[in-house]
Amino acid sequence: MAEKQDKKWAILKFTDPSGAARSLSLYKSVFTIGRLGNNDLQLDDPYVSRHHAEIIFDGENYFFRDKGSTSGSFVNGNKAQEVALKSGDKVNLGRRNGIELNFEWSGQQQVPVRTMVETRPQEEETPHIMSVIDHRQTRYLNTSLIQQQKHNPAGTIERLKALYEITSAILSIKTRDELVNKLLDLVFEVLPAERGAIILKDDKGLNLKASKHRKDNAAQVQPSLTIVNRVFNENVATLCVDAHSDSRFASQKSVIFQSIRSVMCAPISSSNNVWGVCYVDNLNSQKNFDEEELEFLLAVARQAGMALENLHLLDEQKITLESFITTLAASIDARDDMTAGHSARVAKYSRTCAKYMNLSTEEVKLIYYAGLLHDYGKIGTREAILCKPGKLTPEEMDHMREHAYDTHKILSKIHFTKELEDIPLIASSHHEHMDGTGYPFKLTSEKIPLGGKIIAVADFFDALTHKRHYREPMPIEDVIKLIDDQTGTKFDTSVVEAFKQYIYKEYIPNQKKRAEMDKLKERQNQRTGAQVQIKVEEEKYIPQHDHQVSIP
Repeated sequence: MAEKQDKKWAILKFTDPSGAARSLSLYKSVFTIGRLGNNDLQLDDPYVSRHHAEIIFDGENYFFRDKGSTSGSFVNGNKAQEVALKSGDKVNLGRRNGIELNFEWSGQQQVPVRTMVETRPQEEETPHIMSVIDHRQTRYLNTSLIQQQKHNPAGTIERLKALYEITSAILSIKTRDELVNKLLDLVFEVLPAERGAIILKDDKGLNLKASKHRKDNAAQVQPSLTIVNRVFNENVATLCVDAHSDSRFASQKSVIFQSIRSVMCAPISSSNNVWGVCYVDNLNSQKNFDEEELEFLLAVARQAGMALENLHLLDEQKITLESFITTLAASIDARDDMTAGHSARVAKYSRTCAKYMNLSTEEVKLIYYAGLLHDYGKIGTREAILCKPGKLTPEEMDHMREHAYDTHKILSKIHFTKELEDIPLIASSHHEHMDGTGYPFKLTSEKIPLGGKIIAVADFFDALTHKRHYREPMPIEDVIKLIDDQTGTKFDTSVVEAFKQYIYKEYIPNQKKRAEMDKLKERQNQRTGAQVQIKVEEEKYIPQHDHQVSIP
């Protein structure tokens, strides 16, 4: 059976983009064709859709089916949706003169009636109405195209300069929100667009992130969803210079109701992802976009896509770094159940104190990470000393104090990013004193980093307000008094003032709320327990009806 089936296989012959003649056997019952690599036949051409078409064999005959492609498919010059194939048929993808596939089949059977062919006169194909390009076809990204031109208008040179400035501006942006708004402003500076919008993909799909109207800032911009979805899905830029007469869009309500006359839409893409689209349009028929403006928009959108890729990678790095730091901190706390959670609490107190001191977001983050790692040197502290229930001897105390120096030594071997490079010094200086009597480096006030001063107070507070092997937790007011008594000699005055604001405005009120919630839960549990007990007691007195056997 397999040998008989082999004789029926048809063949597609075509010339690939490199100019080489190729021949493929249609060896599957459904043979897919498109631009993506997961198709049976991949064709790298912007007019070919990601999943453009398929050829189906039903056991007797072959059928060609267009899968809703952007630019359509043509069989023997006629636009086709679904059509039975016969040997010698020519299939063009995207345009009548697009990539040509020649269908040959020696096992030709009688062609069935099932056929859907859309025949249109040759003159109806109007390429000037619709332009489709990908990033390789814009002269602003592929400079070899500029070299091929005999004449380069002054406008092209000016746009090249503008693209350089736009790229520099985009790459310096650090957040997605800032990027989308800046992108629209830059596009409006160069292109004669009346309206514009940036649509990005998120977990819920494509969503409008920014919009702009040249004449009315309060006006809402609603892009043509048909155009937006096609550009995003196909990853090609589209120009429609007369949306009313273009049969591809004329039936769409967004075009009719908004009277959109001229539209350009480009994918915001990188080498790995399509992040969204950049959309501009004109309602004034006197302002039609041209193909060079489409190339420029695509180049700008491509640079924005690369910037979004970089921001995404930075976010991934931040997540990885925080996970790494959190895991290191947890590994230290795990050595002793009594101190579990200490590093996380110190980091939290330090971060909040830094906010009360109005430090920048970058400084707050730096201090938070240093707080998580402030005791990492204890990985080298002997277990017997770390968990000793009694008072430490002078020798044991010296060994315990080595953890601050070890923290600096270990963390200094980690390659932190530039904004976090001070973590080793900050983390290891939480036992330094303002008067220079601390350890490990005996730093004085002006040499102790501010983050270290903050962590010192947070560490002292948490250590005394939680149980340890050698003592019970102390009341908060008693700990605050001890901090006050050592302010100026051990602790920094401004840090203590900010820390006390946090304690009295947030920490103590939150502790009281938590205690009230615990009491409420306890009362609820007691009531539930009492109800269960009553039910058990009641069941003791329910008569048990034994099975009675009648004796004849």
